[in-house]
Formats: sequence, C-alpha cells, structure tokens
Amino acid sequence: MKIGMFFLVLLLVCWGNFLKHVKADFPAGMVLIPSGSFTLGASSEDGIEGIDVGVDQIPRHRISLKSFYIDQNEVTVGEYRQFVQQTRHQEPCIWTDPGFSKPPDQETLSDVSYFDAEAYCEWKGKRLPTEEEWEKAARGADGRRWPWGNDFYKERTNTLESGLKKVVPPETFQGDVSPYGVHDMAGNVMEWTSSWYEPYPGNTLKRTAFGKKFKILRGGTWSESATPFARTTHRFPVLPSIAQPDFGIRCAKDVFP
Repeated sequence: MKIGMFFLVLLLVCWGNFLKHVKADFPAGMVLIPSGSFTLGASSEDGIEGIDVGVDQIPRHRISLKSFYIDQNEVTVGEYRQFVQQTRHQEPCIWTDPGFSKPPDQETLSDVSYFDAEAYCEWKGKRLPTEEEWEKAARGADGRRWPWGNDFYKERTNTLESGLKKVVPPETFQGDVSPYGVHDMAGNVMEWTSSWYEPYPGNTLKRTAFGKKFKILRGGTWSESATPFARTTHRFPVLPSIAQPDFGIRCAKDVFP
C-alpha cells in the first residue's frame, strides 16, 4: 500500500514538473498534443474502399507518439510575407499573377511548395509535422473520420461543398476544429508534412509512387469535395517542388528539443 502511494506521489511530481516546463516554454499560437497512442489509418468500416477510403490508408492500426506542439491555425499571408521580406525567399506566384487578386495579410497562405514550407518552419524555429502527428492532431485518440466527429456537415468547413471556391482566413469556419482545438484541418488548404509517401505496416499495396519521391499533404481544400479529401485519414502525395493555390503550411515543434 505504501509502495503504491509512493509511486503515485512520484508520478504526480513528475507530471507537475512536466507541466511547469511546458507552461514556461509554451510557444505562442501553438497547441500541445499529448503523448500516447491513437488510431492511424482507415478500414472498410469507414466507407467504400477506393471512394470514401483510399487503399493507401488501410489498415487501421494503433501507434504511439511523443508529445509535440502544432500550430493552432494555418500560416497566413502576413506571416509568410514577413519571412519573405527578411530572408528574400521567393514569393508565391499567385501574389503577382494577374489572374488572382492580391491576397490580404489575414488570408490563409497558399501556393507554396514543400521546400517553401520547410524553409518557413525552419525560419520560425519550428518544423513540419509528420503525417502521423498531423493525423493525431486532427482526429484525436478515438479514430474519428472528421475533426469534429464521424458525420460530415458542409457548413462546418471550407471544401467545395461550402460554395465559396476560395481560400479564407483561419477560423472562418468555427466548426472545423479538432479535439485538441486545432482549426481548419478538414478544409481551406492542404498542408505539407515532412513524410515521404510509403505504405502503412500491413498494407500489401504495390505502387511505384512509394519511396522517397513524393511528400504527403494532409487535410481538405476549398477546391475539392469533402469525400475523400477532407477526411482525417486522407493522404495526398505530391512532388516536393510543386506549389498550387490550395497548398499551405502548418508548423510543428518538439516539446523537448
């Protein structure tokens, strides 16, 4: 009994020290995703394979991650403009393309490549999330299909179904929020991750695209339908040099360097 009480006190002390460290060094504008296991991937229970559920998302399996921080919102035009001004990094093409209106600072950033995203996060003292980290931040530990639950509501997020057909500022859609309080993970812009496109453990799918060729984008977009793009499990492989008007950035950061 005394031994059990000793370990309980020790656990509480360790947890208290952890929280003190986190609170003392909590990055502004970021959310803490706690360590632990969660469900990654999808199965036939989540919908029709090849339509609702991509065959590269199978099987559902539990994995464990260390705690990490992730940006509460997608990077904005104004935030990226500061990066461009200070580093002389190339501007997104749509900033000067006459076919697009000049984006205001408060609008969510788009039209960036993986290399742009990686450079921006490094400049901020952060990094890109892995696709596993992104998925946990989007769906929580209970394996939900959308950040808010298992049923889709078009009024909650900026996908093709919203009818806007354009990028909007972060948190325009208040319903698009994950269990951890992370916004716009189902819609608005897709977000680059640091992960290469590889099959999941237990997946026998053979694709020439697998390997260190394509980086993974996660999340839905204003230009595509909710199914399958806005689902928390959807994987979108793209060459890291490609930039499109619906590719954006959300950074992550280690809790302990």
